[in-house]
Amino acid sequence: MIINNKKKGFVLVITVIIIAFIISSLVLSVSIWLKSHSYESLEIAQREQTLYVAQYGINEMIYNMNSGTTYIDGQSISGTTTGGNGTYKATYYTSDTFGGTAYIKGEGTVGQFTRVVFASIIGASDVFKYCLYTDDGGYTKTNSNVNYITFNNPDPPNGYGSNYYYNSTSGTLPQPDWTWYTTASNYPVNTFVERDYGVNRTITFNSPTYRNKVVFINYTGTSISATLTIRLTNIPASPPPQTYITNFPKVKFEINQKRNTTWQPVNYSGNIDYPLFIHIPKVGTGSVYINLDYRSTDTHIITFQGVFYTKSPVTIEYGGKYWGFLDIRGEMFAGSLTTDWDYLEPSDLNGDFRITTKTIFDYTKDYYSYPPPHFSQGASFKTGTYREEY
Repeated sequence: MIINNKKKGFVLVITVIIIAFIISSLVLSVSIWLKSHSYESLEIAQREQTLYVAQYGINEMIYNMNSGTTYIDGQSISGTTTGGNGTYKATYYTSDTFGGTAYIKGEGTVGQFTRVVFASIIGASDVFKYCLYTDDGGYTKTNSNVNYITFNNPDPPNGYGSNYYYNSTSGTLPQPDWTWYTTASNYPVNTFVERDYGVNRTITFNSPTYRNKVVFINYTGTSISATLTIRLTNIPASPPPQTYITNFPKVKFEINQKRNTTWQPVNYSGNIDYPLFIHIPKVGTGSVYINLDYRSTDTHIITFQGVFYTKSPVTIEYGGKYWGFLDIRGEMFAGSLTTDWDYLEPSDLNGDFRITTKTIFDYTKDYYSYPPPHFSQGASFKTGTYREEY
């Protein structure tokens, strides 16, 4: 009887041990499953978050571009999201193959996971597609035998077509970042030159100190009639690049040139150039007067190859005797445009193998894809497509 009780007790102990082992195994299995599931859920969450963090970096770069920042090919920004849950890196590239003017590579990292997203960038404004864009819209001609100006804007992909010769209704000019353009530290060494004048001043285009330079002629006075005169006289056919910036109320170009010549701007980076000319009057509405009424300019072509920008009205004067030609091979932004004695030539007087008016606009570079740096209005950007790298 005692032996049977001992056997029963032994069996009971063994049974309890087995049950305890089974329960502990189940608990361990459940614990491992819960832990594994927790890790899996965290991994899924982090992988999802990396996508948003990558897009966050792309959106940050686009915001900067729409605020006037210009990026060059391969330039990057990086940082941490506002919530601090991930880090991003966004890199700007040109030559997009998905229909954009450029693309941004966004990299988002959360924990140990990184995802890469690409976004094509498209411009949301057309102002840089035009040969001529004015506040008033259109242009005015006086003392001419025809009522039109010669425009050439090729069809895509080399241009944007005849609909972009000029804006026929009033528009809003893009706005250069004046502070950025007039601050020496924003330029490479030996690129920026500043001259301060409080009264009327005459300068000579292509002076040795202005070659390959961005030249800021700063007006320090208060008179609304103060005038800066820029003389283009007997300069070479291809002078070194030069960019002129001024806040003088009035600017006068005297073009007394005995040969064809081409004015080109200083290069910013790659396909992007600084404008040829930026004019924002310090006081008053100002004006820009371009005078080609000189005997030596007869039959010669003066080419402005780049973006010519002023907030003031522009007048181009040819006079009734001589056949000087102004070919704007880029784009002009102005408050308005008037041409005087802008005749249609009776034959090919200037030797360019076409019959034109004295004023010629040739859209020869894609400023929509490659606008001048640091223009904060008129050149806004948005994403066209997103795609992910796998």
